[in-house]
Parts: sequence; structure tokens; C-alpha cells
Amino acid sequence: MCLLVLLGVLVLSCGPVQSRYCRFVSESLRQTHESIAEPLELKQPAVSSRPLFSPLIQSINGSCQRREQVLVINATLDVYLRMFSNVLQQNQNQNQIPGQNHGPVLLDQLPGESRSQVLSALADLQQRMMKLKKHLNLEREDTLRSALSTLDKIDVDDLIVQKKALAEFNLVYQAASVIGSKHC
Repeated sequence: MCLLVLLGVLVLSCGPVQSRYCRFVSESLRQTHESIAEPLELKQPAVSSRPLFSPLIQSINGSCQRREQVLVINATLDVYLRMFSNVLQQNQNQNQIPGQNHGPVLLDQLPGESRSQVLSALADLQQRMMKLKKHLNLEREDTLRSALSTLDKIDVDDLIVQKKALAEFNLVYQAASVIGSKHC
């Protein structure tokens, strides 16, 4: 029940309009995320329609079934870590081998100064996500993990998927932080 209340507060205070009351999304994290929203066009209708993770976060049972919640959040965080690695690796590969393009890259559209700012922000978000994932101290159970295969099938190479995931970052980070806290 406590998670249901916490998620209710999360939805109200951390919904489309970010609030200073987002307990686990610090002001610096919110600003880092906000710094990439405009350059990467995260608020465009193609990105904001049919969210990737919001339905999953909202579907988590409110009965404080911590183990199952942690496994779902873990799988979600894995998607983010794969996406961050993909985007940062694509950028590194492009810098090393110019002219060898393997499809659209998230940061292609950005000018140099903006690109380096977004790269720095993405690396920061990746580090924070990795730290949070370690904090959750997760147990892996193959049977439940296989039920979460939908998250594993998310195409982190797809530009719209990347933008949708980044648009929902604060929501997922907040939910993972709530679950990772000792409130339940």
C-alpha cells in the first residue's frame, strides 16, 4: 500500500510538469535532464505519445512486493544502461571513423557545442543510473526475469525509442529510487 501512495505522489508531483517536490530527482538531476530535452526534442508529440515505461511504472502493484518490483525496475534500468552505452559508443565510433555511418545517430542533429553538452549530460545520467542500480542490490531470478523479456526486446538503437526513454527518465528514476528506499 505504501508504494501505491508513493507512486501517487510521484505521478502528481513528478508528472508532465516537474516539481521541486520530486523527492529522489534532485534539482541537479532535473536540470541535467532538462538540458537535453530541447536539443534532443524530447517533448515532441512523436516522443510523448505511447510512452515506454510510464505504463510499466504505473502497473507496479502497491502491496510492497519489493522483490518483484525491484526485478521490474532492474530490467528497466538495464534498458537505460544499454541505451546510454549505445548512444555514447555511437558517438565515439563516429569520432574515430568519420564517414562510416551505420544509420541515424541520436546526436547527429546537434551542433558541436550543444553535442558536447548533451554528451556530458548523458554520461552523467548514465553514472547516476549505474549508482542507483548498484544501490538496489538486486537478486536475479531467471524465472521472473523471463517474464520481463519485453523490456529486453526494446530496440535501444531506435531514435524514437531513445527519445521516449529519455523523456521518461525522471519518472523511471523517481520510481526506482522510491522502490530502492526503505519505505516499504
